[in-house]
Amino acid sequence: MKEETKNQELPAGITAEMIAAAKEKHGADKVKMIDIAKNEEGTEFMTVLAIVPTRTVLGQYTKMDRVDPKRADELLVKACLLSHKDIVVADDGLFNGALSGIAELIPVRRAVVKNC
Repeated sequence: MKEETKNQELPAGITAEMIAAAKEKHGADKVKMIDIAKNEEGTEFMTVLAIVPTRTVLGQYTKMDRVDPKRADELLVKACLLSHKDIVVADDGLFNGALSGIAELIPVRRAVVKNC
């Protein structure tokens, strides 16, 4: 781990050890921090540690989304959040903010279709 990360002030509930373990398990490019607004004004934020959804998680989400959208959303959030899971799931605003943030992490690249 770089010395900069050790000296950097981390958000409450997230430790350097958590980040290092997540990067080792999921890959350094897959671990992200998401700021979620705690109030409607957007003046207070909670930072959570999350990972980019895998194809497996996205497949399960898509399959379940047709049958039970609420459960599908919970699956996505619970599978991708590495910190503050209980707090986020208990609050609708935080949950929807986390869901939105995780959706932004889904890697989608632009495709160019050409005639043959």
